[in-house]
Amino acid sequence: MLVAMRTMLALALVATSTARAESVSSLQAALPAGWKVVRTSEALTIERARPVKVAGQYLANAHYTNVPVQAAPTAPEIKLRLRYRIEPAWSAAKLSQATTENTRLYATLPTLRTRYQIDDIRTGKGRPLPSTPDEERRLREYQAAYDKTLAAVVRLPRCTIDLGNGRASLFDDETTYDQLSLMVDPPIAMRETFAIVELVKRRCR
Repeated sequence: MLVAMRTMLALALVATSTARAESVSSLQAALPAGWKVVRTSEALTIERARPVKVAGQYLANAHYTNVPVQAAPTAPEIKLRLRYRIEPAWSAAKLSQATTENTRLYATLPTLRTRYQIDDIRTGKGRPLPSTPDEERRLREYQAAYDKTLAAVVRLPRCTIDLGNGRASLFDDETTYDQLSLMVDPPIAMRETFAIVELVKRRCR
């Protein structure tokens, strides 16, 4: 089931790779006031012109709209940014090849549990609890094989974007969103940041 879903996603990505691309200029026009798109040869960064003060970090499960924030006068200042990597636009063939290989890699993950007999190891609160040297060895080797397989997965572009002088594939990763856990003053700045994340997801497909 998981493999089938990933295959469907791959086909959808291939289909959209040749669709009309969102333009940088239209993305800029849709941003809240005080935000701009900054482009380099390697990245597309959406940033807020005015800095904000950092008041702390959100706890797990805290909702940013429910937490009033007032930073101390001496709180550090930063500029809020969302940085997306760009590279020359992927062809449909390249995207298809990458998604096919990713599907193959994901399909091998369940077989690793069988190979290393992970389900035979006792668990507690959902975590393996090896009780013998052999179980410890199998768990180590399983985790190493699992991590190696995931490391081979190719990150796919979120979309193709029109730069004005050509198209580019746009990528996001964990670092794109690394400021989203911050509590900032004024709080509306972080609400705008979350709104921009969703804007890019809707318009960049």
